[in-house]
Amino acid sequence: MRVMVGNNTGWFVHCLSRETGRIGHLFSPGAKRGPYPWIPYALDNGAFSCWSMETNTFDANKWAETYEPWKQLVYWAATATQKPLWAIVPDLPGNAAGTITKWKAHVQYVIDAEILPAIAVQDGMTVEMVKELYPAPAVVCVGGTTEWKWGTIETWAKAFNRVHLLRCNMPDKLQYLEDLGVESCDGTGWMRGCSKQIRGLEEWARKKPDPQMYSLSPSMFREPKNNQMEWAF
Repeated sequence: MRVMVGNNTGWFVHCLSRETGRIGHLFSPGAKRGPYPWIPYALDNGAFSCWSMETNTFDANKWAETYEPWKQLVYWAATATQKPLWAIVPDLPGNAAGTITKWKAHVQYVIDAEILPAIAVQDGMTVEMVKELYPAPAVVCVGGTTEWKWGTIETWAKAFNRVHLLRCNMPDKLQYLEDLGVESCDGTGWMRGCSKQIRGLEEWARKKPDPQMYSLSPSMFREPKNNQMEWAF
């Protein structure tokens, strides 16, 4: 399993990723970095930041401001030397029907970018509903409210080969998710100064390291089409 650390590519993340092969990154619109060969990455869509979980309301105006940056994020990844693992198609957090509608409207944009599409399943969605989708998602990202997410993760893990759990910052849950066969999880809270979280993440990552070898030679650098320095390999 891989933990995708959100909003941080500091030295500790670089080192732990290179040394263990178990750390990745989930980039949000407007927050892309690198990419770096030793930090596999995937793409979020920014919809969660437009949602209030407490009231289950969605700020359509904020999403309208997020939509173009999301499209730019997909384009950036599509033109980068290092491709993303997958990209979450726009969804409507906490709303099953709305998420399916958005999937149908936006999935082709991700497919046309030659990136694997992922769906963020929400409260009320079932395995059957997801299996009926066309085009079919390559990855199932389990989101929605906290209670629903943790209450259904075992069901999703049993039904699909590639499952990602959204919003997990708890070290004591990592082995549980790995035992379920979950491919990855993400969280923005791992590097916010809590020593217990950081220590727990490192201890988990070092239990079963699978490091990959990457050169740090200057020849690894090149200038991409959008004039932003990136890594080439």
